[in-house]
Amino acid sequence: MEMVTKIVVALCMFTASSGEYPEEHLYVEDGYGKCLEMKRKAERNVNPERIRFVCGEVEALMETDQTGKEHINKIIMSKG
Repeated sequence: MEMVTKIVVALCMFTASSGEYPEEHLYVEDGYGKCLEMKRKAERNVNPERIRFVCGEVEALMETDQTGKEHINKIIMSKG
């Protein structure tokens, strides 16, 4: 599988125990608008005192799977 470094939009989930590094992250191909829509939906289903969602540009190591779809393998640096 091919891996490249790119600057992409990601929806990141932070918890009290994750600190400055996101607990989970998701590559959003469709940009900030789609990321903000996904963030609003996610925030409706969690306790806002324990979990925080953030949309932003990140420098990430991207992996392409067998179907040709890209996924974030690792976040290298937040751009925001």
